[in-house]
Amino acid sequence: MWTAASGAAAQALAVDTIANNLANADTLGFKKDIPTFKEYLATLERDHPVTDIPRGPVKDKDFYPLDGRDQSYVVTNGTYTNFAQGGLRVTHGPLDLALDGPGFLEVSTPSGPRFTRQGSLKIAQDGRLVTSGGHPVLASQPAGLANVQAPAGGVPVEQDVARFISLRDRPGVITINSTGELRVGDDLIAKLSVVEFQDSNKLRKSGGQLFENTDPQNFSTFPQRSVVHQGVLEISNVNPVEEMTQMLKAQRLFEQDMKALRTYGELLSKEANDIGKL
Repeated sequence: MWTAASGAAAQALAVDTIANNLANADTLGFKKDIPTFKEYLATLERDHPVTDIPRGPVKDKDFYPLDGRDQSYVVTNGTYTNFAQGGLRVTHGPLDLALDGPGFLEVSTPSGPRFTRQGSLKIAQDGRLVTSGGHPVLASQPAGLANVQAPAGGVPVEQDVARFISLRDRPGVITINSTGELRVGDDLIAKLSVVEFQDSNKLRKSGGQLFENTDPQNFSTFPQRSVVHQGVLEISNVNPVEEMTQMLKAQRLFEQDMKALRTYGELLSKEANDIGKL
């Protein structure tokens, strides 16, 4: 019964994860999650006894010992994020950006620096360049200062404030080149901080299409490979057709596991009520 119950729980997690992916199929810069599982075998947690020659009646299990291999079930490991490149949608908006490559835009939040692929930017009332969620976009800085944490109280550190990009009282056409240099007219205002990581699996979702870097040594030291495109937005990397197929598969497997649970329950009931009367 535990084998069927663990399988049902695993498929329930898969259904929830796929449903979240489908709900964000139209979310800009969204990266889909994939559930991970492994099989637990009781035989791996015990020492195998030396097989003795049976003395007495020989049974089938003496020829085919299970050694606990029948005691297995599914263990859910959680989910991991698929950072595959999403499609690009042309908008011609001067503050719409898309990154072609593994990079992320660095932004400031009350909890410290965060990273995003959502490039729909705007100008706040005070003239700062911010994301659609209101987080200030940061300019690039020298290597070694890229992961300064925010102090207690949620106040941006001084290095972050100095890197805010202000477009107040700067009339003119805004252009952003492939390396992230932002100009108004002929004046260079700042270079956007495009950060790349050695291992993207060390990034953790923190809500609002933001990612947190959990390892200060995870920043890549190689030359920037990502290309910045102006007037373009990256869409979700969720394929709705593929996700719907996986949803149907997970639901059917869940139903099969629940059917097995009901069958075992009926057998136990008969064992307690009917066989006991004999």
